This record gives sequence, structure tokens and C-alpha cells, in this order.
Amino acid sequence: MKKHVWTVVLVFALIIGLRAQGPPPQQPMKPEEVRKALCLVDKTQPAPEKFKAGLEAITPKETIAMLTYIASDLLEGRETGTRGYALAAEYAASLFKLWGIKPAGDMPMMTGFRMGGGRGPAPQQPRERTYFQEFALKEVSDSQTAITVEVAKGGAVKSRTFQGGLDFMAGMGGMGGASEGSLTAPVVFLGYGISEPSIGFDELKGMNLKGKIVLLLSEAPGRDDPKSPLQAKKELKDKYFPAMPQGDMMAMMMRGGPRFFNKLEAIAKLEPAAILQVANAGTDAAIFNSLSYVRKPSDDQPIVNKPRRRLSLAGVSGGMDMGRFGASATTITREMANLVLEGTGQTIDGLKKKIESTMKPASMDVPGAKVTIATTAKTALVRGANVLGIIEGSDPKLKDEYFVVGAHYDHNGAWEGYIWNGADDNGSGSVGVLNIAKAIAASPVKPKRSIVFALWTGEEEGLLGSRYYAQNPVYPIDKTVGYLNYDMISRPYDAESLARTAKMLNVEGVEELVKKVRAPWFVSVNLTEGTPFADIAREMNQYIGLDLYFRFNALGQGGGGSDHSSFAAVKVPYVYYMAGMPPDYHQPSDSVEKVSGELIAKISQHGFLTVYAFADR
Repeated sequence: MKKHVWTVVLVFALIIGLRAQGPPPQQPMKPEEVRKALCLVDKTQPAPEKFKAGLEAITPKETIAMLTYIASDLLEGRETGTRGYALAAEYAASLFKLWGIKPAGDMPMMTGFRMGGGRGPAPQQPRERTYFQEFALKEVSDSQTAITVEVAKGGAVKSRTFQGGLDFMAGMGGMGGASEGSLTAPVVFLGYGISEPSIGFDELKGMNLKGKIVLLLSEAPGRDDPKSPLQAKKELKDKYFPAMPQGDMMAMMMRGGPRFFNKLEAIAKLEPAAILQVANAGTDAAIFNSLSYVRKPSDDQPIVNKPRRRLSLAGVSGGMDMGRFGASATTITREMANLVLEGTGQTIDGLKKKIESTMKPASMDVPGAKVTIATTAKTALVRGANVLGIIEGSDPKLKDEYFVVGAHYDHNGAWEGYIWNGADDNGSGSVGVLNIAKAIAASPVKPKRSIVFALWTGEEEGLLGSRYYAQNPVYPIDKTVGYLNYDMISRPYDAESLARTAKMLNVEGVEELVKKVRAPWFVSVNLTEGTPFADIAREMNQYIGLDLYFRFNALGQGGGGSDHSSFAAVKVPYVYYMAGMPPDYHQPSDSVEKVSGELIAKISQHGFLTVYAFADR
């Protein structure tokens, strides 16, 4: 959930391209799908004896006590790489040690080396792991990007430089996410960048993109033409023209769902130097209006001009930025695009009309055009750290298989006297992990498989901590049988937000079932289909009594923007809990007095039972 208070421009850029690269359509569900999606309990049952000690270890009182410290001003918003996050990490490590949970982080550095003579070496103590998995992050700040368009025509050369934030929408790096430097490359026009051989329309066919600047239109052709080949079949219409989700868009995107089509990712795999995108249905005026937008003061949402920074995993190879929403493109104006195309004698809107009227590709190398993208920035290395603990499994053979329980621990820091305490996001999920750790530690008989407890850093910067673990696991990924993720589990739904969600459950034949859903205990659960997660979650809910709403994803598909996506990417099945989306999401007002300790405790208890049962199979 890369979510910052300064992302007005980036959100605009996302929305204008969202239809062809956005969330899956919210189609009406069938009665059997509603019954499969909902898990309601009329009356809870006493839990089996082996679970009682663990369940009793999780209480609303202790939940709030831990969260009060984690979301306190002392921790300064727990921003990755800061003192506040380090304090939070030490606190979690001390709790793991208190509960008898073994460290699962790095081996400590060797110390005590002696030079010179006389004395023998100091006695060596057995080395144990620490509670921290540390790694280097590259910090980029004060980034400025300029794009120079050079066009040669008739022996003359025309050149013009455009400034990011003034002439076009600039992100945190102009060269596919690069922090600084300059590149010059020829340009290839790809139309809409769509490859759909099933209807004989392939704008990528025969085009060499490697090392070139790609210019394309957002979305897909034929949105407003029912006779378009891309609308002829339901699967194509759903792929290229998905219905916009009902209710809060960001909440829908974060909660996940099936992996959606993103044409930029397909293009990025062909290794272009950068992608420049023109809004299909937009205007230059809309872009300039967005660039010049000035927020008005609000008591609930203060205006804080916090400097922009971007963190990335240092030493991780890769070309274009494949961040939370996939590969990125820089949104430019039609004025810029027309200058690039000047040597062809055509305009971007003229080519758009030509493609849509004929449904034939107009892809081409743009003659006489070169684009230079220059980015300057301040860079530094900072240290990131995940907090890791482990409880060894009770079975001599199965203890070498692992279940990971995780949540992101970081939030958005502090600036100009404001502190983003992040009580719900994601102090609540972090306490959920601590609750499960304490519960399993308190259980007299441990699950057969080992349980790894993880508090991730850098989620707000692009899932950095969980991505690092997935690429550099302490315990083998091929021996990792499952992952539980908590993100924002403390704020109950209200009647209005529940009603928006219930619209897609408004199916004839299940009205009475839907009426039973209770807003205070409603929790969305994303999980990998074809695994025991759904059956276990249903069975364990009879002892807890939450109103669960399941969303199923195929193995390898993450959906949403939380740390479960890092595990989905390496084919580890997951279950991911999330409660309501508060209006003060990513605001300094996300404070501990607004959370429900009862809801966190219930979700933690359900997670404890699910993890225990899954790991004990």
C-alpha cells in the first residue's frame, strides 16, 4: 500500500489509465458464489482444549496496551530507516524474547578479533541469530526530471525541454525508476500497446522496443464502440474495459481480488528504456489543472509539504520500475506527443482516430525523433530491518517446513510537528502478529510445522521488507507452506460502508443470508484458492464468530497492495485479513483511541486458530 499524503498527481495519473489497466470488474455474483464467499456463525462453540491456552493469551486489554506504545508519538511514525522504527523493532524483539520465541534474523557479526601476541584467542560463545534481518536500501530524494524532445525534419533540428511537475507529470525518477542520470534514445510509437492476436490486432508484433522510448495511448481502442472487436466477446470486454468498482476505489484495490491485466507490464518485459503515455480520453488542460491544484486547509487533513523520497532495495537488478501497480509510465501532454511525432506529419489524435476506425495497428519507429530523459536527485544508503522470530515445530520431520505470519510494521513518519502514528495502518496488524506469537508460545503443544513471525519494514515504500525476505529467505521458500498477512484490522465497518460492499451480494435467493452480516464484525479475507485455507477458516470461525467475506485468488496471484503479494510472487499460498477502511487513512489522525481492541483480538484469535490448524496438518 504505497500511500503518501503527497500523491495527488500520481493518483490522477493512475486513474486516467485505470480502465485498461485497473481492477477487475465487479460483476453481480451468483447465489452459490455468495454462499461460498460469506462465512457467518449463528452461535459460537467452545474451542477444543488444545486451543484454550492460546486463545486466552489474546485479550483486548493487552492488545491495546501493545498498540498504545507502537502508535505513540515517541516512535515518530515508524518510518523505514528512522530512529522511531528502530525503537519499534527493539520493542517487538524484546516481546519475542520475553515469550520464549527464538530469534530468526541474521547471524551476528564476528567480534573480538585480536592482533599481536602473548594472549590466546578469547573464548568463543555459541553464535545465535539476532531478531533482525537487515539490508541496505537506496534512498532517493529531491528528484527532478526533464524531458528534451529533439526532432529532425528537412535538414533542420528542433529541440525543446519540458520540466516535470510543470509540463508533465513526473514521478520519483524519469528513467524507468532510475534515481539519477541521463539517457537519450529513439522513439517507437505503439498505438495503444495492445497485443490481442485472437482478433488479429497486435500492436507489438515485429516491433523492437529494447533500449527505446515507447510512446503510447492509455486504455484500449473502442471503449465507446459496441461494435469494436474488443467488445465482441465478454472475456475481451472484461479484460480491456472492466467496470469501475463500486464504493471506495482505493479500498477495493487494497483488498485485492484476481490479478488484473496491465499492458505496461507486458511492454516492460520487452525492455524499453522508458514509457511515455498519453491519456486516451484526457486533455492537456486536465493535466495542467491537476499540476496546478492547490489543496485547501482542513482540520482533519492538514497540508504538510513533506519532502518526497523513494526507497528501493539496493543491489537488486532490474530494468523498469515494477512497483506496487506494476510497470510505470510517465504521463505527458498531447503537446509533447505531437512534437515527438512532428517528423511523421501526424498528430496523436489523428493516429488515435486512424487506429480506432480501422482496428489496424499504426505502430512505427518515429523518424527523426530522439528523446532525452534527465533526472537529478540526492541519494543515500539507509538500513532497513525486518523483525523475525520462530517457534520450532513439534514434529521431527515436519518442523523443517515453515508457516510465516507477517504484517508491515512501518508507517509514514513525522514532519513539521505532525506524526503519522499509524495505529490502524499498520500498528493493528503488527499487534495481530504479536498476539499470534504469544498465543502459540503459550500453547502447551506446538503445531507440527515451525512458525516464523515477521514484522516487515518498507511496505509503505513498495513491499520492500517482505520482498527482500522472499528473495533472501532465512528458511527455504520451497519449504514455506503458507503465509498469513494482517493489514489494518482495527477499524470496524459502519452501516454505510457495509451497504456499499453488500451491493455486489444483492442476489435473489440469498437476501436473508446477507441481512445477517454485522458491520462491527465484518472482515474481508483474501486467500489462495485450492488450498486448505478456506475450509480451515470456516471451521475455526465457529469458535470466534466473525462475519467473514472470502475473496479467492489463484496460486501466484496477489491482488491488492500488501505484503501477501511478495509471497504470492514466489508461489506461496496466503490468507490475508483486513477490516474497515477509515476516513483518516494515511492521516496524522490515525490514532490509537479510534481502534477497536475487541476487533483486533477477535481477528488475532481467528488467525491463531487458522495458523495452528494449517501448520498442524
